[in-house]
Amino acid sequence: MLTADRFAEICAGRTSYRSTEQLDRDVQDLLAERAELLARLGVEQGKDTADGGESTPAPHTARTAEVRFGVWGSLRLIGPTVRDLEPDYYGHFYRQLGGWLPDALSGELPRGTEYLEWVHMPGLVMPTGINVQVAISPTRDGSRYMTIEWRRERPATPRTTERGGNR
Repeated sequence: MLTADRFAEICAGRTSYRSTEQLDRDVQDLLAERAELLARLGVEQGKDTADGGESTPAPHTARTAEVRFGVWGSLRLIGPTVRDLEPDYYGHFYRQLGGWLPDALSGELPRGTEYLEWVHMPGLVMPTGINVQVAISPTRDGSRYMTIEWRRERPATPRTTERGGNR
């Protein structure tokens, strides 16, 4: 658990940080505190599941979202949307987060399989600490749209044909 002094130190740094290392340390401490609280409550961390119902309804949109990858660090998405994708042939469900990258962002960007540390999307509880598929699609006007997909940990019903057999 965080001590009162450590919590006061984190609150004091909300408006300005001396270094990215300090910010990373504060975020890691807060995530560890969150994980400890969830463990005490018996909640399984990092899973996007619910018994019989959805814990995070989709589609959902927000003004901005912040995404943190293990290697690439944090990125901001503009106009993000979360939506459920159709199940695949084997009945696995997937979810997708998509949003526009800021025009000022340059350099290398994540692609392919990446480790997603966390996502801050106002109004939704998002999975943490999972591997995701990342793709970036450029448009004619130079804008770039990032999509992040992950497999849901929700059991699916098998797809059947009209005669009752599995497809």
